[in-house]
Amino acid sequence: MDWLENHLLLVILAVVAILVFIFLLKLAVRAAILFGIIALIAIVVFGVSPGKIADIGKEGANSASKAYEKTIEPVINKEMGNAKHVEKKDGSFLIESKSVKITGRDGDDKAKVTYNGKTYNVDMNVIKPIRKRIDTTKQ
Repeated sequence: MDWLENHLLLVILAVVAILVFIFLLKLAVRAAILFGIIALIAIVVFGVSPGKIADIGKEGANSASKAYEKTIEPVINKEMGNAKHVEKKDGSFLIESKSVKITGRDGDDKAKVTYNGKTYNVDMNVIKPIRKRIDTTKQ
């Protein structure tokens, strides 16, 4: 009993931590079940194919690429004369100019474009033409 009195705060914190973990676990399971039910209703009742549900998720990724094409690509094209392109032996690359930084790795689907402190994930097919226009330094 003496040990319990000396460590009462620790015991209370451990119980609270366990209760919070159980609550978060239940919340995650409920969310997964809810999303599963919504997907099942969409498939069965509305006749939406599982492929269409996957396509809806891909549309979000494509919208990021479209935003890139409208906002960042014109800036990149303007700065291509001053850009530095470095390719490393491991397949990674860095394209850097005054306000744009592009990093990625050959074989990946996405590259990271940083402009004005904001980072965007952009489809690699958009980056390949830019890489071809710049002199490359191999490391």
